[in-house]
Amino acid sequence: MKGIQSSGKVVYFTSMFPYIVLTIFFIRGITLEGASAGLAHMYTPKVEKLLDPKVWLDAATQVFYSFGLAFGSLIAFGSYNTPKNNCVRDVILVSICNAITAIYASVVIFAILGFKAVSNVNKCILDNKMILWKSGYFSNATNVSSINDVVYNSVLNGIQNKTSLSLRECTLSKELDAAAEGTGLAFIVFTQAIVELPGGPFWAVIFFMMLLSLGIGSQIGILEGMLCTVFDIEIFKRIRKEYITACVCLICFIVGLIFTTGAGEYWLKMFDSFAGTIGLVVVALMEMISVIYIYGHEKFTKDIQDMTGIKPGPYWQFSWRFLAPTIMVVILVSSIISMVRDPPKYDAWIAELGNTSKTPYPGWVLAIAISMVLAGVLPIPIVFLLRRYQCWKMDFNIHEGSIRRIDTTVSTKEMITDVDEQLTSPDVPENCLTASNTRKNKFTIGDFEV
Repeated sequence: MKGIQSSGKVVYFTSMFPYIVLTIFFIRGITLEGASAGLAHMYTPKVEKLLDPKVWLDAATQVFYSFGLAFGSLIAFGSYNTPKNNCVRDVILVSICNAITAIYASVVIFAILGFKAVSNVNKCILDNKMILWKSGYFSNATNVSSINDVVYNSVLNGIQNKTSLSLRECTLSKELDAAAEGTGLAFIVFTQAIVELPGGPFWAVIFFMMLLSLGIGSQIGILEGMLCTVFDIEIFKRIRKEYITACVCLICFIVGLIFTTGAGEYWLKMFDSFAGTIGLVVVALMEMISVIYIYGHEKFTKDIQDMTGIKPGPYWQFSWRFLAPTIMVVILVSSIISMVRDPPKYDAWIAELGNTSKTPYPGWVLAIAISMVLAGVLPIPIVFLLRRYQCWKMDFNIHEGSIRRIDTTVSTKEMITDVDEQLTSPDVPENCLTASNTRKNKFTIGDFEV
């Protein structure tokens, strides 16, 4: 409620507890039957998937979510660091820890999914044996349990029309490929596997405690990026942080109620497929363009050199200026083209079939989805144009070169070095709403001023 002062203490628990739970599940998971099959499936490459733009979009979204990119949380937390903080060291350390955590968690998940797949295959084979036994194919067997796998496979291979007997295909690869994703993986497949473990209630309790901990930790980061900006706005400075935080959380809670309705799964899928993918890539691309091409990569390089004492090398320069923007543009354009050619679909429940079927989103749903994306992206060019042409009555005095913060909150600090240095900038048009001759020789954007 009090910002970083209180949330910082909570993060110690929300960041460490999931590792403890993952370690417990890792030790238990790798000892289960079928764990090796799940891990083999995980590390078996499917090169053809690299040609699918959706795979690259999902990969980019995963990176953004895991690192907190384009949410504002990293900028907010970074504002609490000292100007001489070694940000390069932090970036490398966080990247390595994030990669190790992702691999560690995936090993745990696929080990348990392998156990679940083996269990399903055994049940499938048992059902097939029962059907064949009742059909008279095992006349010498007194019961199903006495039928060994060799006899079963030989009889099964000799049957030409398996469909007429309602026999199913029982293969590990099919079961693993059919594993759900997203919420279905966490709340259906994974929980079903946990139930079948010895001591299921214990594993279920710590698993859902881990999910709750991860959810709280993620929300702390996302809300901090939002609240830090709100706290720095002049009109909110006289309001206690606890009240602002409570209002924002209440609004988020009310909006989140839509996900608890009967159609909540569909709304969640739509939000995740649109607002949490394309919108993030666009915001990240805008951030890259703003820092590297508007603020300038030379100034950015000098800032990092002043902070760390080391000048970023050619690799960083090439990545900032060319590699990262190009990758994001290619992912964004190819994903949009793919969506136009093959309209997005969702799993619609067909009561007559008793199963789900891939169905294209209705037009009104796509309109809502596009509106969500635009709602998160359009403020960037709109605010830029309003401030560029001085069309906004509210002047927060942000400096073009990010040199001096004036009238700041606790969350903001002076920028690096040479805080008395003055940058010159071309004259800008008078404020189109409140013209003033005293502003002709000043350039103001937000809380910085020349």
